[in-house]
Amino acid sequence: MTSLKGKKVLVTGGSRGLGAATAHAFAKEGAHVMVNYVSDETSATNVALEISEKYGIRAGIAQGDVGVEENCIRIVNKCIAVLGGIDVIVSNAGWTRISKFGDLNALSEADWDKCWAVNVKANLFLLRAASETFNANPDGGSLLISSSVAGLAPGGSAMAYSVTKAAGLHLMRCLAQSQGPKIRVNAVLPGLLLTDWGNKFGQERIEETKGRAALKDCPTVEECADAFVLMAKSKNMTGASLKIDAGLLP
Repeated sequence: MTSLKGKKVLVTGGSRGLGAATAHAFAKEGAHVMVNYVSDETSATNVALEISEKYGIRAGIAQGDVGVEENCIRIVNKCIAVLGGIDVIVSNAGWTRISKFGDLNALSEADWDKCWAVNVKANLFLLRAASETFNANPDGGSLLISSSVAGLAPGGSAMAYSVTKAAGLHLMRCLAQSQGPKIRVNAVLPGLLLTDWGNKFGQERIEETKGRAALKDCPTVEECADAFVLMAKSKNMTGASLKIDAGLLP
């Protein structure tokens, strides 16, 4: 296993929810962390300040919508400049719009394009930007993708979300197969996370989802963040998908 102490980690969508928990989990391991955000600068700043003070690591923030390639390049370059390199990317930022799943007109073409850009292409954009540094690192580099059980079976907040999460998983496998031996690519697949976003589904749907799960519960952001840490430490894990959903899917 690779020690994460002193490693440089970029977490996209890191200002809240799973992203913030992931920033804390890596900082606890002694890694320096760059927190990416789109619009909530205050929350991103608070996460960076909290982890730097609590764990004695370096932390910074980087604004940018990862659905745009030039932003991904700029964010990765800022991480390298501020932290002194980049060893791990947690591609956690995602996009969806809660809608009726079977309504073919529920989402506009722009919605589908936005979902595709953030949930699929961003993973490629980020790895392109970091690949030279990853390959030059003594321990290589790790791209970790925040996916969803909606990528395994139809369901979730929207049809576009489910489709793009499935595509993102296949991209993960393609990258893992083709980018070795120095670059490792893996994904964590949470079930319903009770973040600010997850709670928008409402209590009735949350309880219904828990009822369908074997463990009658929902996973936590801390469990998923710990899974990212495990994957980043591993020298021999690539192309792996870890489902954390309390047994929602068989």
